[in-house]
Amino acid sequence: MVAPTVSRKDDQQGLGPRCYVSFSIVDLPLDFKAISEALNQKSATTRKAGSRISQVLKPLQEDVWSINSPLDPLKPLEEHLRWLREQLESRVDYLADLSRTGLLRVYIGFTLSQEQSSFRISPEFVRFFASVNALIDMYILCNFGEDSEEASGSAD
Repeated sequence: MVAPTVSRKDDQQGLGPRCYVSFSIVDLPLDFKAISEALNQKSATTRKAGSRISQVLKPLQEDVWSINSPLDPLKPLEEHLRWLREQLESRVDYLADLSRTGLLRVYIGFTLSQEQSSFRISPEFVRFFASVNALIDMYILCNFGEDSEEASGSAD
């Protein structure tokens, strides 16, 4: 049996950063149906003290309405943020009103597989999310795997 070959380009692409972007509205109580209709979006929703994400975590203290970028995680961050802005930009006034009582949150997550990686957020996206008073949370996970020098113990 012959193992499939992986080109250097495919191998490098597999090591690229993986991006995850979502938007959530957090408040108590939330009218999920009204928000979904106003934003013309189906969402993942969780009620206060609803099911726990894991047994270790405390039950939620607030309701959460959220949407996630459907784009492939290997797509550049800018494409995920553009998708999110396109979903929300026609409802800026509505979102700004919601932000008076609730928390609007943009989640940006990265999983990095190389020791040197970078990202940037263009001012147009920062301005847009600021216009609706959205908090931007960033999470960066480093997963260098067993092939990295640190993991293998061969670093000098």
